Amino acid sequence: MTAVLSVEIALELIASHGADPARWPADQRAGLLALAAADADVAAALVDARALDAQLAGWAKAPLEGAGIDIATILALPQDGAAAPRRANGWRPALLAASLALVVAVGGWLGLSGQMTDTGPQEIAAASPSAGASASEVDDGFAYVFTPTAAEEDLI
Repeated sequence: MTAVLSVEIALELIASHGADPARWPADQRAGLLALAAADADVAAALVDARALDAQLAGWAKAPLEGAGIDIATILALPQDGAAAPRRANGWRPALLAASLALVVAVGGWLGLSGQMTDTGPQEIAAASPSAGASASEVDDGFAYVFTPTAAEEDLI
């Protein structure tokens, strides 16, 4: 059974499958050939597709640049990296020193040097902001943190 094709569908099939009828869908092949014989636009698209197919086939058959390279000869050559001695991880001490300097700098910046004392769990719980705070104090703290200032209100 031959499918009746529109010009648009025929042009899409030619553009997607090329000019070779063997690559076209089998159920649409006869209708596409009949439409190519009857319609000038489809015939022109088929001519263009044949030229493109020929050009692509020529490129596929062209010898690759450098295809005559002998891999065995290249592998037999002395490698540059083989003669150079390896350093024993020369960057690790520098990385360790930089990390230590960063920890000391951030610790000093946060003011942790004065708080680095031997405190027990009871002292930490007593120093907690929520320990022993009443509901009104918690609400006041929440309002203090999350209420916008006048300058922030102007921005909103």
